[in-house]
Amino acid sequence: MTNHIKALCHQGVIRSNNEDAIKYGVNEALGFTWMIIADGMGGHNAGEVASAMLVNQISKAVEPSTFVKPSNWQNWIIEQLNLANIAIFQASQENPAQQGMGTTGVLVIIENNRGYIGWVGDSRLYLLKEHELVQQTVDHTMLQELVNKGAISAETAKNANTKNLLSQAIGVSEKISVDTTTITINNSDTIMLSTDGLHDHLTEQEISCYLSQSFTNENICNDMINKAISNKSRDNLTVGLINIVKSYS
Repeated sequence: MTNHIKALCHQGVIRSNNEDAIKYGVNEALGFTWMIIADGMGGHNAGEVASAMLVNQISKAVEPSTFVKPSNWQNWIIEQLNLANIAIFQASQENPAQQGMGTTGVLVIIENNRGYIGWVGDSRLYLLKEHELVQQTVDHTMLQELVNKGAISAETAKNANTKNLLSQAIGVSEKISVDTTTITINNSDTIMLSTDGLHDHLTEQEISCYLSQSFTNENICNDMINKAISNKSRDNLTVGLINIVKSYS
C-alpha cells in the first residue's frame, strides 16, 4: 500500500509555546506506515517535554536498524504507550518543574489493508471512506464518560465548556488504560489525526469537505488550520493526513 502523508504542527495565534507534537514515517522494507500525534499539558513548558517524549518513544521504537515487526500490532501499540507513560511519569516525579505533566496521544500503524490504532486522551483519528467521515477514537474526557453512561447526551457534551477535561492522559499517573481498534482501509481512503485545537473548531462537515480535497490540495493542512483559527481556536493545532493511494493486497 502506497501512502501519501501531509502534516502540520502550528503554535496557533494565542499560545506562547507549542505543546503539540507529531512524527511519522514509512518502513518500506517491512511494508508499514506509522504516525503519532500528541498534545502536551503541564506548567513551565512541561507539556512540550511530555509530548516530545511520547513521539520520540515511538520514533525510536520503529527505528529500522533495530526494529522487529511484532506478531500483534495492537499489543505492540499498548506496550509502547505504556512505556512512554512510565518514562514521562518518572520524569515528572524527578523534576519539580515538570510535576503533573502529561500528554494525549493517538498512534496508527498501517499495514496492507489494516489500520491499527491506539490512543489515550482526546486527540483523535478520523477515517474518510467513500465520502463518509467516521471518528474512530472515543475521547477520554470526563464528559465522554458521562455520555458513555447515558447520563448526558452527546450534544450536551459537545456544547459544554468543560469538554476538554481529560479522564486520563499519558504520564499523569503510574498506570493508563490504552484503547485500541482496527480499521479496514482501501484505495482513496484518507486518515486524519488531530489535536483538539483543530477538531474542536471544525464541524464534521468541514472536516469531510477538506479531506475530500486532500489528494489534490498540497496546502490542505494549512487550509484546515487557518479555518480552525478563524473559527476562534485559541490552542496549538496539529493535523496529520495519510492518503491511501494504492493497495497491494
